Amino acid sequence: MKTTSLVSALVLLVSLTFAVVPAAAAAKAVFVEPTWDAGEVELGTVIEHDFIVRNEGDQPFEITGVHPTCGCTVADFDPVIQPGKTGRIHARIKTKTLHTGKLAKTITVNTNAPGAERVILTVKMILTTPLEFLPKPMVYLSAAPGEEKTQEVLARPHRPGMKVVGIRCDSPVFRVSYEPAKPVAKGEKRLAAWLLPREGDYWIRITMPGDTPAGIHRGEIRVLTNDPDYPEAKLRVSAVVREKR
Repeated sequence: MKTTSLVSALVLLVSLTFAVVPAAAAAKAVFVEPTWDAGEVELGTVIEHDFIVRNEGDQPFEITGVHPTCGCTVADFDPVIQPGKTGRIHARIKTKTLHTGKLAKTITVNTNAPGAERVILTVKMILTTPLEFLPKPMVYLSAAPGEEKTQEVLARPHRPGMKVVGIRCDSPVFRVSYEPAKPVAKGEKRLAAWLLPREGDYWIRITMPGDTPAGIHRGEIRVLTNDPDYPEAKLRVSAVVREKR
């Protein structure tokens, strides 16, 4: 009986001892918005954004390294964040050397906070030129002898108030013209209907006549605008008329 009581007392004493031991203090890193969408960005723009990180623990934590995956990106950061405080990782992306379209640039962040030793931050964007050509600023034409070929390219201004006001081609082989594009509903039939024009777009039409001689032909098309800072954009044409058999 005495032995049983002694064992029970020891178990109770051990339980009470562990009950009053406080939890180990630690930092807790919370990245408020690890992915940021910059939306449509004009080529050549420098994008800047602050990623916010909050310390919700009761110990300071350190950002031990920040590593952009692209040479176009530079990042500054607060190296130590105290409990209850917020810090920042400042990303700066130069877009001048990037290609147009949907892009994502990432930054790897290393910290000494449990559970956040390696965090990936992402900047998303759609990079455009002031006047974009869709599907691309290059036209390829191929025809049999005596065959006329026509292709349309969609010109999409991205600056407010920008309009196409003229078109020129340095080659006498091609006929070129332009016209405002009417918005096209899904399923409507027309050349390049999948592009779905929107208000303010233009169709650029390039035609190689049927009497074009056999061989390879190239040309550069200048699309003129009313924007004094971006007066023209260029389309390139490469065509071949096959030899008669």
